[in-house]
Amino acid sequence: MSDARKILKFDAAVIAQNAVAAATAPPDAKRPLYRDLPPAADYPVAPLGPLRDAAEAIQMKTRAPIEICAQSVLAAAALVIAPRFDVQTLGGNSPLTGLFLTIAESGERKSSVDNLALAAVYLKEKDLAREYEAQCTAFHDDLTAWKAMAEKAKKKNSRAEIRAALQENNSEPKPPAPPMLLSGEATAEGIIRQLREGRPWAGLFSPEGGQMLGGHGLTVDTKTRTASLFNELWDGRPVRSLRAGTGTTFLPGRRFSMHLMAQPGVAEILTHDHGFTDIGLMARLLLVSPASTAGTRFYREAPPECDAVLRTYKARMRELLDKPLPMLGDSGGLDPVVLTLDHDARLGLIAYHDTVERELLPGGIYYSIRGFGSKMAEHAVRLAALLTAYEDGDAVEVGAVALERGTKLATYYASEMKRLADGATIAPDLKLARELLHWWQGRSDRKCHLAEIYQYGPNPLRDAATAKRIVAILEDHGWLKRLPPGTILDGSSRKDSWELNT
Repeated sequence: MSDARKILKFDAAVIAQNAVAAATAPPDAKRPLYRDLPPAADYPVAPLGPLRDAAEAIQMKTRAPIEICAQSVLAAAALVIAPRFDVQTLGGNSPLTGLFLTIAESGERKSSVDNLALAAVYLKEKDLAREYEAQCTAFHDDLTAWKAMAEKAKKKNSRAEIRAALQENNSEPKPPAPPMLLSGEATAEGIIRQLREGRPWAGLFSPEGGQMLGGHGLTVDTKTRTASLFNELWDGRPVRSLRAGTGTTFLPGRRFSMHLMAQPGVAEILTHDHGFTDIGLMARLLLVSPASTAGTRFYREAPPECDAVLRTYKARMRELLDKPLPMLGDSGGLDPVVLTLDHDARLGLIAYHDTVERELLPGGIYYSIRGFGSKMAEHAVRLAALLTAYEDGDAVEVGAVALERGTKLATYYASEMKRLADGATIAPDLKLARELLHWWQGRSDRKCHLAEIYQYGPNPLRDAATAKRIVAILEDHGWLKRLPPGTILDGSSRKDSWELNT
């Protein structure tokens, strides 16, 4: 059985039993509001290859889910490696940029994981900040001198003399690039400005992804523009912009990676909006939604080997950060080295591509996530190249072993995308009904009236019309029974009141 079939298998017998039970249940029996999502498959840690030790060491130090640790080291590696390497794919060359989304509840130690995964990047920013102060002083002195010479040049007698004097004075000095490599929230315009005025590579990383998902960059008016920019940067296309306020922008050779961590409700801004699927952003995302480890993280010292592993990881990341960037002439853009595929890796990628392609047909495993499925081969080879470049900064090609790692990771990410995409089809009112049911079950009094629900119940039900609509769903599913009009609750006669079914 293929990896995909193993990951996405379901118990047909159980589903059939449930269907029979629902068909033969008495009319007043409680019926489930919806079927819970199946649990996520185990993260394939072994295919992380050279990044496996770092991910597991972070997991031992933080006790966070391994999925979060794996996401963080992969995203950090993409941030650092993408400015230096591209990879040959079946459809041309692709950048190694990554767009990662981690969905996890509060308290899953997302910040602790990020601090360890990005430690070398934070240190690099500190070094750049120190250099920036000295560069600013030199820039202001140079600019003052340039302006003085420009004024002197303008006092020449003829246009030709002025032109010659200005050319001799060279072009106006440019300010140094700000030291910031990472941001936690940005608009499309802000990202373009950073890539234009700062360095030709940047990252959007945040353990509090709600800043971005609920911020100005993804409002109703801006989300299409922001998502389109993410697509362009993931594809490696030049940034092109023509706006009244900022003029014309053409930025070839830019690299941008992202890793946002967000709570499930916040992440739905992205995952439940069909517009992001239609525009192609979801096809480019690598996302995980691990089960919580809360309640199982009893204190224990991490093995001392963890510190040694993380020192090695940090040193390797710093080595990559300090390598000179391959630049694209005088454009200010990057010209990454292209990793080619060796013979066996290319054959393996073709086989994987064709296997996935068959499953995009109606009835296939990936039919419901065709957009992502169409990019699985590219995800696989990009991940393979990322691991190759991390392991060997002087690599020139991707081998079959690395390609196999990439295909296993891509298959896992497809299973998560499919699992969460299927969950996105659950009607919002059913989710509200589940929330109200949990609130009601937590009360000591099994009886409740309408005003009590919209005054003290879950926040989304704080108006009478919404509360009444959601109560009707619970009543229809057999979880509530209506009490006669005039029932006395809280010392008053109530028109609309219900009792939780036992």
